[in-house]
Amino acid sequence: MKSKIRNVEECTSLLEINIPKEDIGKAFDEVYDEIAKYANIPGFRVGKAPKELVKKHYEKNAKEEVLKRLIPDAYRNAVLEHKLLPIGMPEISDVNFENMERLSFKAKVNTKPEFKLKNYKGLKVEKKKAKVSDDDINKMLENLQTMNARYVAVEDRPVRMGEYVVSDMDCSIEGKPVHKTRENLWLFLEKDSLVPGLGEKMVGMTKGEERDIEAVFPEKHPDKNLAGKLAKYHIKAKEIKRRELPELNDEFAKTFGKDSMALLKEEISKELEMRAKAEAEIDAENQVLNKVIDDNVFPVPPSFVARQLDYMVEDAKRHLIEKGFKKEDLDKKDGEVKEKFKKEAARKVRLLFILNDIAVQEKIEVADADLAGAYKVISAQAGKSEEEVRSYYEKEDLVDDLKDKIKEGKVIQFLLKNAVITEKE
Repeated sequence: MKSKIRNVEECTSLLEINIPKEDIGKAFDEVYDEIAKYANIPGFRVGKAPKELVKKHYEKNAKEEVLKRLIPDAYRNAVLEHKLLPIGMPEISDVNFENMERLSFKAKVNTKPEFKLKNYKGLKVEKKKAKVSDDDINKMLENLQTMNARYVAVEDRPVRMGEYVVSDMDCSIEGKPVHKTRENLWLFLEKDSLVPGLGEKMVGMTKGEERDIEAVFPEKHPDKNLAGKLAKYHIKAKEIKRRELPELNDEFAKTFGKDSMALLKEEISKELEMRAKAEAEIDAENQVLNKVIDDNVFPVPPSFVARQLDYMVEDAKRHLIEKGFKKEDLDKKDGEVKEKFKKEAARKVRLLFILNDIAVQEKIEVADADLAGAYKVISAQAGKSEEEVRSYYEKEDLVDDLKDKIKEGKVIQFLLKNAVITEKE
């Protein structure tokens, strides 16, 4: 076997491999010997046909089997010859099998980045104190008030600022509709609305009234097709509603299973403190990870970055679609979004290699107990039995992915344990 190698990208090598005639002939002999044992050829008992007839009837099958055997073996030998450290599966191309006497192919392979770990112990981290103020508790109470508000129909007067109009609404720009008629849309009349002036021009509408209103979209509107444009609205007020907030008293507390406001405030304080602690932990974790990424700079395989970038873009689009954006509009901005995420994608890929090397150096491994613990957590979150969760991960071949996540978490905890952490207000 002969092979040549050249670097085509960062951490990416292209192997050009040629397999000699004698190796091909030997492989064919072995394959035909195996096929002959079960060959079913008219006029002969199974496994008793002459080898020449076997070759004639099973040439295509034999060729496919020879390729399956020779290409992986030749690839592995070339990797050893050139002392490569491949990651992932190779990309096989340009397979040339001439008259079954000459076989050549190319294998594009990602290789492990070469770098020497540094500065991952004793990292300095400032951790926020988990502190809850009276203002924090009062804001939470206000949110609970709003969530439990009653919306009362107004029948005897026009709508005022700070109230709601349940409406049917059409909107057009330059004579073209912006969207289909929106029915039973709740519009809150406020000065700082997404479309300035719309709420103020609705003040005074009565139930059943229809009104034509003009308003200009702001220059910084999220949809560039609407930004700065004059919009014409036709609005029909079907209902007018005002919001009534419940009083903050012991009766209000009882709706949350607490006998008094004092106990409700105590519960809120505990909840907010737990959140603050969790946020502080996440912030400390991010500081540690950013420091090891910044201190360990090296090139990574572009194909890994491309896959990470695709994942980040699709994830961002999914969240925006959940907020009401149209998929077709978002798809048009793929290039713009990818450019925005490009550096972050490369950092995330670099972090994976860093965490893996730390795990190797510090002998951090995933034990059976770690995996069992993960199954237990997942089962509680999913409402499934641990056996169901385990079976699913094994059936879908996701166990190794789960182990990688567990190992990553253990390495991060190692970094935090070995960091120099100071608390700050």
